[in-house]
Amino acid sequence: MNNSGIAYTDGVDPSNNPFINIIKDYANVDLEMEVPNYADFKTKFNLMLSSGNLPDLVHTVYPDETNLRADEGAFLDLKAFYDKSPLIQKYITPQMMEMAKSSSGHYYRIPMSWATAPQGDGVMVRYDLVVKYNGGKWPETVEEWIELLRKIKKAEPDSLPMTNRVVNEIAISYSGVPIFYWYGAKPYSYRIDGGKAVSTFTLPEYKAAVEVMKQLYDEGILDKEFATTDGAKWSEKKKNRSVLFEVNNADQMIPSGAPKATDQEIQIAPPLKKYPAVLKDTKYVQPKRAFPINSHGIYISAKTKDKDRAWKVIEGFATDKLHDAIFWGKEGEDFKVENGKKTPVDGKGLSDPARRYALSLALIFGFNDRKEPSIAAAANVMDKNEFQRRMDGMKMLEDAALATGLSLESFVTLPAEASSKKTESNQFISTATVEAIMGKITMQQFDQRVEEYKKKYGFIYDEYTKYMNANKDQLKKLGVKEIEW
Repeated sequence: MNNSGIAYTDGVDPSNNPFINIIKDYANVDLEMEVPNYADFKTKFNLMLSSGNLPDLVHTVYPDETNLRADEGAFLDLKAFYDKSPLIQKYITPQMMEMAKSSSGHYYRIPMSWATAPQGDGVMVRYDLVVKYNGGKWPETVEEWIELLRKIKKAEPDSLPMTNRVVNEIAISYSGVPIFYWYGAKPYSYRIDGGKAVSTFTLPEYKAAVEVMKQLYDEGILDKEFATTDGAKWSEKKKNRSVLFEVNNADQMIPSGAPKATDQEIQIAPPLKKYPAVLKDTKYVQPKRAFPINSHGIYISAKTKDKDRAWKVIEGFATDKLHDAIFWGKEGEDFKVENGKKTPVDGKGLSDPARRYALSLALIFGFNDRKEPSIAAAANVMDKNEFQRRMDGMKMLEDAALATGLSLESFVTLPAEASSKKTESNQFISTATVEAIMGKITMQQFDQRVEEYKKKYGFIYDEYTKYMNANKDQLKKLGVKEIEW
């Protein structure tokens, strides 16, 4: 299984600990767990698939690759098991199972629920820097945000008020995205305009955001290493170099009972009072609802000798006993019940490093079921004003996302040719964007790259449009409102 980036505590045996033992007892099995380091998982997973030497059960975050092997006979269709399992149905609805269905029409995967996730994405900001350099007043325009960046850089010459994180072929992400976000043209995304899906890379708003990024780069405000900063370097810069903001999902803002290691205060920025004139419509800046499942899934190998018992293991991941153990701990030790309400005893909740690893086993309920106990723990230990700012910000994003609805992209199933070109398409966008920001190409040459992109990769988003038109009534029922934009 994949540990989802949540490493096991030193000394904890993945195959023998208080949490996995709940599953073993429920299913009456001797369960041996192989949990590679997060960074090694994909390599080992691909080698395992290639070898055909599969364990009884597999948890992975790569459904496309897994479904391909399943179509070749590697994994079982689990629909018949699902239909007889109230335990799984408590968290995974029939609609979610339809969403997890393979393009070949099979139910190989029991997905992870994402239904309880805080909704929306937005610009997450070092509010303490807003207080220090802007008197606590939120900037109301892109120009005012740029002025705040300049103030930080002037006061702290060694700071990096704006940086970025490179993730594989994705050259612009997290701290590199806020300007694009406010221009309604996030990189590697799409827009529905007049009933047609188009790449944001081809929009006037995207070009305008690139021009602003180039200006910030030329001024020395945007990190000169923005095109080479990996995850580890990005985390270090955020910690020590006064990075002002990033774009992230609301679930990353769930407060916890962990003690603050620094004086930094991260909050969600409110919407701008005035958006850039080039922005066609402010609806393109609004966050969207999260897809109710994610890429996580548990599969049963076709080679398993006891299908029923393997299924019992999957059900074990959905038991109330495991749910309470992961998210609340032991009654009297980790939480108490007063007037029918659970309250963390020590204020730590899942932030306790001794049991944080247990969150990686929330493969059915979803990691965001930590929301209630984590917020309860945070309410006991956080500064009251900071806590309220955090909760208000999350509600603001959620209200906006629920009004906007789900994204088309979550549902689109691309043909093989289009799917195979997505990575190459992203790399093209990355190269052109980075070169324009750094001044290696002129904006006129950037325009030429956009035209080249349309010829080479525009067909990918034509497939979005085809899918949308072929499934309009169903998408509308599911809450995809943008199909009418």
